[in-house]
Amino acid sequence: MRSFILSVSADRWLTPIRNTVLAHAGYAVIPALTAEAAMQVLVKRHVSAMVIANTVPLGERQRLCSEGKRRGVPAVILDRGEGAPDTAVEMHVDPSEGPEILLSAVARAVKMN
Repeated sequence: MRSFILSVSADRWLTPIRNTVLAHAGYAVIPALTAEAAMQVLVKRHVSAMVIANTVPLGERQRLCSEGKRRGVPAVILDRGEGAPDTAVEMHVDPSEGPEILLSAVARAVKMN
């Protein structure tokens, strides 16, 4: 069974590339351009993990992570370390480190779920 990844990002240029990388790795990607759209997906659908880009404001990232934690959905947050340290349900990845690092973090997140 394919894992569903909720991909949250307001960047209309990089997001399709990131989502294509995830899809080529075998994940079913559910894109969301806003935190509100992502919250609706979390409420209505089962997702294995979230990828949250740094284009989502910090407060909204934290809100999504809290809701994900409540629902048992781990998050991979793309930032340069400005967020909280990694936890069991929240991992931080520097987006400049390349797709392999992102895919590795997503694979770890999916295994948690």
